[in-house]
Amino acid sequence: MIFGNKDTFALFIEPILYIESMQDYDCFCGFYIKGNKYSSETTQMLYTQKESVKVGALCNVIDSEKYFFMDVKECFKEMLSIRYLNFIAENEAEYMDKEWIYYDYNEFIYSANLGSSLFGEDRYDLFCIGYKGEVRLISYKIANTYFSLKYLKQYEINECIIKKNELEKIVCKIEHAAFN
Repeated sequence: MIFGNKDTFALFIEPILYIESMQDYDCFCGFYIKGNKYSSETTQMLYTQKESVKVGALCNVIDSEKYFFMDVKECFKEMLSIRYLNFIAENEAEYMDKEWIYYDYNEFIYSANLGSSLFGEDRYDLFCIGYKGEVRLISYKIANTYFSLKYLKQYEINECIIKKNELEKIVCKIEHAAFN
């Protein structure tokens, strides 16, 4: 099921019956930005993905004039640093030697938390930044286990801007969709 417009922004969830006797579902899920698909190669728990949509940054958009108008690459670096502080490194050795930092803030504040699993597939996520009646959505895709802020070409950075009320409609449709 696709919610929204694939040519601008859409979320999709394809439920798969997991345990029939319990009516338990997994799903393939992801999103489209400007026609580019960001999707998991493996199934994920339907309930978890629905909860990410219902309680994450997609329905709790934080306004920031600074981030909304910032150059996309600079904004992406900022969003990545906020969300994945413990995973930022310039090489594998630096990543492996890094001390774990305990966040003193909500690292999910701008993240929709719709990322894929970390098991053998591309990783992706979606950052949401509001300003007045609009939302700037920035996505990426990468295959590494750590995030480098130096080599941005490795990320497939994409962005779009939609009206807040359009995003609210998409989230509402997912909340009320009958998947089973």
